[in-house]
Amino acid sequence: MTEISRPLDPRLTEQRNPATREIDLADPLTIVDMISAEDRTVPEAIAREREAIASAIEIVVDCFRQGGRLFYVGAGTSGRLGVLDAAECPPTFGTEPEMVQGIIAGGPAALVRSQEGAEDDVEAGQMAIDERGVGERDVVLGIATSSTTPFVRAALRRARERGARTGFLCCTEPDAEIRGLVEICIVLKVGPEVIAGSTRMKAGTATKLVLNTLTTGAMIRLGKVYENLMVDLQAWSQKLVDRGERIVMEVTGCGRAEARDVIERADGSVKTALVMQRFGVGCGEAARLLLDAWGFVRRAFALRESLLREPRSPYRAYPESPPDARVLAALLDGLDRVPQRLRDLHAASDDGRWSARPAPERWCPKEHAVHLTVANEIQTGRVRRILSEMSPLLPNWDETVENAKIRPAGHDRRPAREILGEFAASRARLMELLNGRTIEDFGRAGRHETLGRVTLYQLLRHVVAHDDHHTEAVRRFLAAPRDR
Repeated sequence: MTEISRPLDPRLTEQRNPATREIDLADPLTIVDMISAEDRTVPEAIAREREAIASAIEIVVDCFRQGGRLFYVGAGTSGRLGVLDAAECPPTFGTEPEMVQGIIAGGPAALVRSQEGAEDDVEAGQMAIDERGVGERDVVLGIATSSTTPFVRAALRRARERGARTGFLCCTEPDAEIRGLVEICIVLKVGPEVIAGSTRMKAGTATKLVLNTLTTGAMIRLGKVYENLMVDLQAWSQKLVDRGERIVMEVTGCGRAEARDVIERADGSVKTALVMQRFGVGCGEAARLLLDAWGFVRRAFALRESLLREPRSPYRAYPESPPDARVLAALLDGLDRVPQRLRDLHAASDDGRWSARPAPERWCPKEHAVHLTVANEIQTGRVRRILSEMSPLLPNWDETVENAKIRPAGHDRRPAREILGEFAASRARLMELLNGRTIEDFGRAGRHETLGRVTLYQLLRHVVAHDDHHTEAVRRFLAAPRDR
């Protein structure tokens, strides 16, 4: 073997690999062995950058939680891998297409045919960032195995100017300019390629693995995975419908028909369906439990189970104030929707069914609606005191005594429309009290006579959960087959 001279190009990805110097003389089996031997070095190179990759995940998660986006920017193989990873996020994790985006030099045409000179177009790199309105909530990850691609470097400079967070993924040591330009550098030193300069090989494999790790890690940290199941998916295709049903069946132990029904009632959301099926709650309450749990199914399960373990203290398991404006909006929307939900159930049934009982000692649907009206009046009085007084006393309400009055009153003989109208009017009075309140107002508190300190948010969070309990009882009864 002749001696290999000093490389003319200092970039690691452009150097010649001494182990494959005679690959042009090899038979097919030897070629496979040579390539496989080099590919086995890729995981080691990635492991050496584990801390940088973990830091990149944290940056991406932080941006996502602020409503930001992740942009991959690359040329050639690097650009195609970025676009591929971005395209796989919506079907895998149920994300919006805008959440993770790939930008490739030369545009969409470069995905299927090389666009010569596109990687050197500095102006195009800058324009790509401007056209997408990249801002301070976003993160831009440049991908350039050689670390020198002008299109990528220009995009990173413009992203930095616009206040975005930036990172860089490469397979050769980047220069000082790049290290000073980005917040995090992931340098995958996989060494010279089997065929010099063919970075679609080891460098491409390493890049694909890291991008997979980056988005998968971020989605896990956002609560899109339960155990090791991809639960935050929407049933958009036959394959995903089947996968969603199997996930619900596996986690909750229900049958295929039940899984299909609950996913349909969850508007196609498998994550929501899991909470609904596990605890027998409605779609809105399941969604609120997930919001309270920052989107994590495991935490939502734990929150609901803690409520069931503490029936005498229905408030303490909830946060003292809304975690954010989105959670508060979901709560208020849930409170406001209940009267119409009951009216919709009535419109799909008839007054006779609303007077029927699931068992002699159980309430009929009309009596559930009366109970909701009585409870709403009590809670409206408490809300009024919390908002108008400093740490007011909230008298205890003996629900058992009040409930005992409902059945003898003969509400089953009254028109359902009249009862539902009374509940709607009562709920409207509560919503009027809450209209225009700031998020800080929902952290105000009163002193419950037996349960201690209760904030407005905790009180209302219990109200909407109580609404759901009775509304679901009505729905299940109306959906059950009539006795013959």
